[in-house]
Amino acid sequence: MTAATARLNSPDHLVRNAFMDPSGVLLALEEQKKWRERRKRIRERIRQLDRRRSLLRKELDGVRNKILQYGRLLIDLQLGSRAGTTIPSIGPGR
Repeated sequence: MTAATARLNSPDHLVRNAFMDPSGVLLALEEQKKWRERRKRIRERIRQLDRRRSLLRKELDGVRNKILQYGRLLIDLQLGSRAGTTIPSIGPGR
């Protein structure tokens, strides 16, 4: 879309040129209302996406912490087996 086309389709342009006849005024008001509603929907969708992104970041942090935790555990187990020590098994009676 060119700048001229965008200007022609903008709600401001419609309102300015609508004063020529009453039907144009009504059309401009309807267009203005549609644009406002569209902007409102877009803002709400952006808020939803921001909330979702925040939740996913928290979940990712939790997963990263688990990876670190299990990585440390694995290293401890590997070091223990190299040193010749045995790791006591946990029996069902504990």
